[in-house]
Amino acid sequence: MRINKKIYSAILILTLVVVLNSTLSCGIISAAIEDAVTDSEDVDSESFEYHEEVFAEEFIEEEIGAQEPADENEAIDKPEDSPEESPVKFTGAILEKLDEVEKQYSSEFRQYLESLEKNYLESLLNNDNEIKKEYDLFQWLDAFFENCILFTTDGNTFPVEWYRSPINAQSENLASEEIERSKNIIIAALKKYPIEVLNHNLKKVYVLKSMNFFGADYGGTNSTDVVYLCNAGIDMGYTDFNMEQSFHHEFSSILLRNSRHLFNEKEWRDINPEGFEYFDESTGGSGAIKEGRASQYFSPEFHKEGFLYEYAQSTLENDFNSFAENIFMRNEDFFTTAEQYEKIKMKLDFIVSFYNSINPRFTIEYFKGL
Repeated sequence: MRINKKIYSAILILTLVVVLNSTLSCGIISAAIEDAVTDSEDVDSESFEYHEEVFAEEFIEEEIGAQEPADENEAIDKPEDSPEESPVKFTGAILEKLDEVEKQYSSEFRQYLESLEKNYLESLLNNDNEIKKEYDLFQWLDAFFENCILFTTDGNTFPVEWYRSPINAQSENLASEEIERSKNIIIAALKKYPIEVLNHNLKKVYVLKSMNFFGADYGGTNSTDVVYLCNAGIDMGYTDFNMEQSFHHEFSSILLRNSRHLFNEKEWRDINPEGFEYFDESTGGSGAIKEGRASQYFSPEFHKEGFLYEYAQSTLENDFNSFAENIFMRNEDFFTTAEQYEKIKMKLDFIVSFYNSINPRFTIEYFKGL
């Protein structure tokens, strides 16, 4: 059947109009759906953060403190389409020396060197013996990553005396689905330390599902040269941020014990208010937990007196840990707080000086740049 050309044209025009209106309507609907999804995600995110904070405070109890839940800004992942920072481009003599090092050792070692601070790298490349020493440490760290981050427990996990009364140590293997995430968290934390500092002070890191001492559940602790952490899953408050913060918290206790001669205890105590005494030195902080005085939420009430939170007032070591766990986490709120409160700033300067005496690469610029 043939159709009149005018009728055909009219039908064609009407069809195009209908299709165009339909397309515009779909676009509007799609935009509305995206807005609704965005609003829904915001609500879910806030609900989850509250849920996480409650469970973190309720379940992550330890002798040296339940870790501060991640700042909400830390929980926001970097958008996938965000531009990556351009790697440092080396030129001239440094580039030539790096090429030489790669040929002599490995491309992996070169990549490691390129991750170091430029000034330190330059001084290193000027001495072949120091390069060899750094390579030996690099190999040690690689072996540590492979063999010394552990996720199962047996009768030799803790010091032998911990298994006796009254400590009665108990623990559970880490869930298999949490192993990869836990290992990546620990490796990220370890990479923030000069290798020689790790080599001299750390033999193993355990990440377990649970630990119990003195009949109480612990989220983390440490021995002479071993860090012990728990991970019962993100839904129980063990986020990447919290777990890494826990590592720095516990490892700082090892560094404090091993380098006590570099720590002027009187000067630290003199920063505190006149007449102040830590209220739980006798039990090392476990009494504070049992009494419900172990909050780790930042509060101006404590900042004015030189403390980050309530639990820091329990023992000098817990006070020290509270600063150590924050300087390694690029916590902008922490550094802002230090600028606002004189005594917090004094303790920040003190702890940076302590770490700098352990290794000169630890400077305030280094910590702020992590």
